[in-house]
Amino acid sequence: MNDIRQVPVSVMGRTFSIGTPESEQEILLQAVALLNKKTEAVQNGGRIVETDKILIVAALNAIHDLLKISIQDGLAIGDFERRIGDMVQACDKALAKVA
Repeated sequence: MNDIRQVPVSVMGRTFSIGTPESEQEILLQAVALLNKKTEAVQNGGRIVETDKILIVAALNAIHDLLKISIQDGLAIGDFERRIGDMVQACDKALAKVA
């Protein structure tokens, strides 16, 4: 069973403590990094200055990107993850034969 850990994250200069299973900590940190990247892009655009609006637009941009990936060519996220897993296994098998 995965224990829930409190992970400190920083978004727009504010630090939060987010509870997440240990096995999902890296994914959380990647999500925070993506959100920070999107908020920077919105801030650098200069048209929106209110923090809450910047975060909403950044979150919508990130979700939009995710939906584009999942809808493109009818590829659902679960299928995408499965295909990547299959590719990793194939690479591992090929590397095991070489070693």
